Amino acid sequence: MKPTALQLDALQGDIARAVAARDARAVAAGWRAVLDYFTQISATRLDPEPAVEEPEYQRLWDMAGQALANLGGQAEPPVETVADYDSDRYGPMLGVSDEGSATAAIRHGALASPKCAALKQCTPLTVGVAHDAERLGAVGEVVVGPDEYAAIRLACRGRLLTTTNIGTKVNVRHFLESPEVRVRPGRTDAIVADVVERLKELFAPYVRTPSGKARAHTVLVRFEARVPSRQRPEILKSLQAAVAKGEFCSPKLHRLGVVAEPGRDRVARAKAAVDLAGRAGINCVAQSGTLEDFDPDELAAVLQYAAERKVRVGPRVRVDPQTTARHVWTGLFTARNMGLDLGKYGLVPLTLEDQREVIIRIQYWFPIWAAAPVYYIDHPLVSADEVFHGPKLAAGIRRWLDMVSKHRVRVVLIDTAKKWEGRRLLKDSADDERGFLTEVEIESLTAFATERKVKVLWAGGITMPQAYTFGRLGVFGVYVTSAAAAVAPVGKKYRRDPYLVGSREPEPSAVARVKILLEAGFLVGRGATELKSAVEPLLAALAIGDWAEAARRQHEMHPRMIQEWRRHLTIQT
Repeated sequence: MKPTALQLDALQGDIARAVAARDARAVAAGWRAVLDYFTQISATRLDPEPAVEEPEYQRLWDMAGQALANLGGQAEPPVETVADYDSDRYGPMLGVSDEGSATAAIRHGALASPKCAALKQCTPLTVGVAHDAERLGAVGEVVVGPDEYAAIRLACRGRLLTTTNIGTKVNVRHFLESPEVRVRPGRTDAIVADVVERLKELFAPYVRTPSGKARAHTVLVRFEARVPSRQRPEILKSLQAAVAKGEFCSPKLHRLGVVAEPGRDRVARAKAAVDLAGRAGINCVAQSGTLEDFDPDELAAVLQYAAERKVRVGPRVRVDPQTTARHVWTGLFTARNMGLDLGKYGLVPLTLEDQREVIIRIQYWFPIWAAAPVYYIDHPLVSADEVFHGPKLAAGIRRWLDMVSKHRVRVVLIDTAKKWEGRRLLKDSADDERGFLTEVEIESLTAFATERKVKVLWAGGITMPQAYTFGRLGVFGVYVTSAAAAVAPVGKKYRRDPYLVGSREPEPSAVARVKILLEAGFLVGRGATELKSAVEPLLAALAIGDWAEAARRQHEMHPRMIQEWRRHLTIQT
């Protein structure tokens, strides 16, 4: 079935007349009609992208892209998503990142897999390959724009899954700074009297509110450097006693906190503030600056020290998680409207508690669509009383997975963010310092997530041999970038990146090779142990960079794997 010039002229005419009449409803209907016509024509084609000798189809392709731009996405948001993919039946999902220039390469490599040859029908939820809409800059993966969204969606609709990542870090929004009183040098009784008068002023609006009910409020106490250390505990105890009397505030709702001053000896200063607060019966210390100012080990020491003294340490400026969540929503909403099957969102540098608040809101706004929070393992996870990194990384992931599962998150991503450091998700050996997690840890974490009904996608420098390992472990899915791509000269789409010396462009053969290794690992893990003898020579050829031998071994594996897939799919039916 081919598009006709007559039909295209009619569609354009309807839109032009609606625009001239300023009929918004008719304009939207016209663009939806264009998308419907494109979907109808595209579904009958072997390849969805236009060839040089197809001017009418090229015209329809361009009109469909304009329709997506004018409608702000496709006409209907998806109701089937990556969360509905059955990895137990069809093997781990494979995601390949690209900004839209390699849609054909990813699609052709994916559809060349043994599984696709064995399937009775190839659909996005049986093929199990996702075109991940991301630009691959020197800094790592970054977001795409509307033209790139359109190119990917038009090329993949009905054929491959589509996903994206809207960002590693969130646009952190803060509440107003907590009010504070400054303690200046002088006699203790005079200082306390002056500060109490100021506390009365600061607490008053939160005692006499328009509703008639008091609202919780904390006022911070900051000591000037000239106030002697020996005098500070007595002053603070007196101030705490004045608040506890309840003459000008509600002791249950209104509290004092102590400001920990920044400086080169920030750990000692923080601990001193904890000691001071603890001696006065105050359980709040506000750290000037942010918790990111600390080295993870330093912060862990401070939080543990504070927890032992029943004091809570937090940043001077509090995060507004609901407003932060609204900023996350904007990127996810765009991805969903463009018809993508999953949107990933990073939560760096939020604490575990603030992440929870953001995730609750995102899940409320996207009850059907798959919005997947990301755990970046090269950033420490900070909770109110603990820091998870290094030896405690796996424990942090478990605590995070337990948290997201309680809020019905169906899919998550565990990834690395600092791509420029060259570190990888999976260790090649026990003493591999570039890797983060061992095979045993990933297997254990996968089982932990499965028990909580969370599907985990894995990413972070995954190599071709490691794709086989992840397949054998039976994970829900993996994302690869370098393993499925070749380095090409910097083209016009990336020329504004000053630190990029070459761009990574997915190639059909590389995508097909990663896919066959992932599938082989899955089948071996499901009982097809005789495939091991075919996979080992392929892995050996890859280890020494003998691409010709690897291609030959891959070609030999293909028919054997088709047979194994048919056996597996029959058993699963």
